[in-house]
Amino acid sequence: MSDAEHDPVLPAAPSRTAATKSQRTLACAACQQRKVKCDRKFPCNTCVKSNIQCVPIAAPRQRRRRFPEAELLLHVRRLEDLLRKHEIAFEPLHGNAVQGREKAGEKEGGSPEIKTETEFEAKNLWHAMNQKVQPHRGLSLMEEVLIANHQSPHPTEHDSDEDHEDNDTEDLRDVAGKKTWDQMYKKSTDFLLFGSLITDVELDVLHPDQGQVFKLWQIYLENVNPLLKVTHTPTLQMRFVNAVGHLKGVEPNLEALMFSVYCAAVMSLSMIECRGMFGCEKEDLMQRYRFGCQQALLKCGFLQTDDLDCLTALFLYLVAVRPDTDPRSLSSLLGLTLRIAQRMGLDTESSNARCGPLEGEMRRRLWWALLLFDSRVCEMGDYRASTLSPSWNCAIPANLNDFDLQPEMQTLPQSHDRPTEITLAILRYKVADLVRHSTFFLDFTNPAMKAIAKPSDHGDNLELLAKNLEADYLSLCNPENPYQFMTIWLARGHIARYLLFQHFSIPPSHQTSLQRSSAVSHALTMLSCDTVILTSAAIKRHTWFLYFHFPFPAYVHILQSIKRDPLASHAKTCWKALSESCAVRFKDPEQDEHPFHKTPIFRVFTRIILKAWDARVAALEKNGGEKEEEPFIVSEFKKRVGWAETEQGMEKQEVRPSRFEGEDEVMPFPMIGSGGPFDCFEEQGDLGFGGGDGMDGNGFMDVDVGTLDLSGVDWSSMGLQSG
Repeated sequence: MSDAEHDPVLPAAPSRTAATKSQRTLACAACQQRKVKCDRKFPCNTCVKSNIQCVPIAAPRQRRRRFPEAELLLHVRRLEDLLRKHEIAFEPLHGNAVQGREKAGEKEGGSPEIKTETEFEAKNLWHAMNQKVQPHRGLSLMEEVLIANHQSPHPTEHDSDEDHEDNDTEDLRDVAGKKTWDQMYKKSTDFLLFGSLITDVELDVLHPDQGQVFKLWQIYLENVNPLLKVTHTPTLQMRFVNAVGHLKGVEPNLEALMFSVYCAAVMSLSMIECRGMFGCEKEDLMQRYRFGCQQALLKCGFLQTDDLDCLTALFLYLVAVRPDTDPRSLSSLLGLTLRIAQRMGLDTESSNARCGPLEGEMRRRLWWALLLFDSRVCEMGDYRASTLSPSWNCAIPANLNDFDLQPEMQTLPQSHDRPTEITLAILRYKVADLVRHSTFFLDFTNPAMKAIAKPSDHGDNLELLAKNLEADYLSLCNPENPYQFMTIWLARGHIARYLLFQHFSIPPSHQTSLQRSSAVSHALTMLSCDTVILTSAAIKRHTWFLYFHFPFPAYVHILQSIKRDPLASHAKTCWKALSESCAVRFKDPEQDEHPFHKTPIFRVFTRIILKAWDARVAALEKNGGEKEEEPFIVSEFKKRVGWAETEQGMEKQEVRPSRFEGEDEVMPFPMIGSGGPFDCFEEQGDLGFGGGDGMDGNGFMDVDVGTLDLSGVDWSSMGLQSG
């Protein structure tokens, strides 16, 4: 018998030849199934002893044959994957698509290099279950069952081995997962969120009229889209135009996205603007569109969705309801949203790379926007933002305008080396990408992740990254362009924020005077950037986003500095910066729905400011200096809280005595992951200063970095938008 007869790789011979050659006696069916030795007599001894029917096997089971060319290609692909994993340069066998992306990623700011697998990417359970015991030995049991029920067990000569294996896996996931759950539960889990779908409500009546649809769309494009960039304007606008004429037949996922756009647009307006544009109160419009969005999300089964439009609608809905939602509740909903995104593979670059250029870029944009929004809300809701970690490998989106991306494209265009409409988002993502790999940040969130962090691959350090971003992006921005003006100052403030947090990670006993001076400089940069943006009339449409990022850590760090050294050379500059920031942040608190000046934290904050100013007044008197005019922030906060300038007036506020005068005191804000908001006020009564906004500690004081933070503050109450 020749070797060709036993080689499972060679094609099967004609049936007539196989019949003449297959003369050997095979084990019976029972022995084959039980995997015991058969004497090949019928009935065999094993079946006689077991008192079962002995069924002879006339011919061996036909196994799937694989072509040698397919096996060779599979082997080459595996070798190429190993070379990519170890970053060894080589020329791939089929390198057109891969080379296009790699060349685009060679330029700084370009689209990232696509790798099929990284050390951060978790293995797929379905692939693991579907592995063969030995290569070239036929199908696995799962494959045999699934192929028998759903597809032909014999691939055609035109089917590549790679395509066939992918189809097997996708079919396995579909049958064992999606179809099974759909059949078992159908719509029975809709009640978990937003209640149950009200079937007798016609959603088309909740839509605004055609004129208002396009007005809301334009407001969204001007106020919201430039900051989030999670929708593709050219394609979505055409879908909106087509949908407006046939609202009764709108596809559910698109309808949910339409309502979420309405919600986001109305959220970005002030109450006076809503009355002027729509002749209706803002709260009434939000209530109507929120309900419509909830029902539309339920209609498209958002809890089980794999649709990018549906996930984008859910994200925009959460952005829109944030000002009126407890951060703790919003953080829980964002956890659900992130789980949906992870199930869809948005956090995995290999999944995004398999999509087309347009869809892949929108998936990357949505993941990063969702991640940063979740991180900020977690800071507000007293929860450690564990998602900002090196455990996933979604690439940063390319620096491209929306019109550079078209649905029919096969390869991703090269990133621009000039500012585009997504540059602001890109810069925030680049900073966050380095921060999630930085030791100082992981020490606060997940120290175990430091073992896999690679900051050298993501910008090395904040100082170097800031220098590169300034040279490559910010220096090219035109300050006369409102969007680029905001890009300059938001990016600088964003970098200064994390530089300040990096200082918080240094133990006070190891800090040098130069480091402390630099920390004050970073805090002043945060305040000045925030003030410059808020004083620009062209940026008024984006105040909803700016008030979402209150520079509270800068306030407390500066106050701590000038409290300890009230006659420092930078003290006057600090008081001026604080007063200028106060003037733009707190000028019209009465018109805000959640006035900061009526909250408990405002009274504590006021006491901190007064103590710092009292220290300066006492130091000036002691040194015989001239009496200075009271800064605006001091007089304004006194007026807001209703205190007199006497000690009696302060006692009437029923604020517990403080040990703020001491050198070892800290501000009792709860740290991320610790107890509930303001718990420490009752237990300690301290009025020093701690870090916050996602970090803990302070450069000038003894700080327990595991217990302090500003995350328990009701940050939504600080969004003091004027009407």
